[in-house]
Amino acid sequence: MKVIHICQRDDPDSGGSLRVAEALGLEQRAAGVDVWVLFLYGPRSHVCEEFKDRAICLNLDSSKQAFRGVRSFCSTIRKVNPDIIHSHDGIIWPRLAIMQFRIPVVMHSHLPLRSNDSGLGRFLVKHTTKLLVGISLHTIDSWVEDRFPPSRIHYVPNGVDFQRFKLVAQSEKKDLRKKLNLPEHKRILLWVGRVHRSMKGSDRVERVARLLPDDTILVVVGNGPEYAGMLERCSAEITAGRLIMAGSCSMPENYYKAADEFLFTSYHEPFGLVILEAVASGLPITAFPVTGGGGAVCLLQEFDALMLEDDAADDMLTAMLQRSEERSAQVLEHRARALEIFSWGSIVASVMDVYKIALIRKL
Repeated sequence: MKVIHICQRDDPDSGGSLRVAEALGLEQRAAGVDVWVLFLYGPRSHVCEEFKDRAICLNLDSSKQAFRGVRSFCSTIRKVNPDIIHSHDGIIWPRLAIMQFRIPVVMHSHLPLRSNDSGLGRFLVKHTTKLLVGISLHTIDSWVEDRFPPSRIHYVPNGVDFQRFKLVAQSEKKDLRKKLNLPEHKRILLWVGRVHRSMKGSDRVERVARLLPDDTILVVVGNGPEYAGMLERCSAEITAGRLIMAGSCSMPENYYKAADEFLFTSYHEPFGLVILEAVASGLPITAFPVTGGGGAVCLLQEFDALMLEDDAADDMLTAMLQRSEERSAQVLEHRARALEIFSWGSIVASVMDVYKIALIRKL
């Protein structure tokens, strides 16, 4: 079988959708599938290096170049001639190109259909998607509410690479901290994601940075629209050694291994892949409520996250952050439970079943 995964950019700041496409593609390749990856925007980067001549970049700057993009997209699809197109992007203009091919499209629902502001966009995505991979029950419900047929939706959660994200010995943790220029003797609270306020809760991150106990430092890994503003607003915390802004990173697993605890701040999160990465890395989780909903709500409950409150007074929040370091007894149990449910081996098998159904319905 030949599959082509469609992604926006080969950029670690694209978020969990890229890590899912990367891990899924690598596992499929290991299982004997002929896997290709197509990036719509930007230059080649680390994922392209993994897939080498099976990775293609259209090198578009933005959707303003959609006319050229449609021609390049069609040329690529004709060249590769895949059995399945697996979409991770949700962008409108590739769907115009897809309409001229009789190739089943399986879409990974990283976001609700309604996140596309264009009525035409929602129509095209809905009517060019053969089958939908729903990563959480919350996401599936949102697609059903937008009148996508439930019979064409298959629940398959995201997975995590337990070889990439894992517990390490104290000696390796010490070496990683030195390599990453992190303090050796402080407790490290880690945050990973796209630095964005309305979805990822960057305002909550800034508040935590101001209120951390003296023995703790917050490390923020990622970039995004609020990154420059956070650097400016948190200059005092950075100078005082309470906050490190690490920026973009193609190997976040090293920061997980070097950390002691994970901070989750999203207001809305369709799945919450970073939660699984933290659990796989043996980190207890401290989180704010996911007030906008999403699959992350279930993951936080499943893995006993310590919940903070937005309306807590500063001294109360500081006290809760101080107490959060006392939770390490259950990390092995949590990791074992996650391994049973979210390993890529079983998830790839489920995705391959979806492909087979799509191909049967094509006949």
